[in-house]
Amino acid sequence: MPVSPALPELHARIVAALTEARRDAKLRQLDLAKRLGWQQAYVSRYETGERMLAVDEVVAVARAIGIDPVALLAQVLGGENGSTDRS
Repeated sequence: MPVSPALPELHARIVAALTEARRDAKLRQLDLAKRLGWQQAYVSRYETGERMLAVDEVVAVARAIGIDPVALLAQVLGGENGSTDRS
């Protein structure tokens, strides 16, 4: 099944929002990786677009950063600019 051209762009917007939220939370990639039980390289790979996150991983990352994953996705899908809602 072919991938919709919108999907990579949407994934890139989700990752950009997660990366911005991580930085706003003053977390290093290493800090986030430790919270998730992942290697720092894994965080780096998804942030640079080398690897795509599954839906459950997006939720886990958002929660580890301390943001509401539903609010994050609403922001991304709504095309809003600015920082991510914190819960």
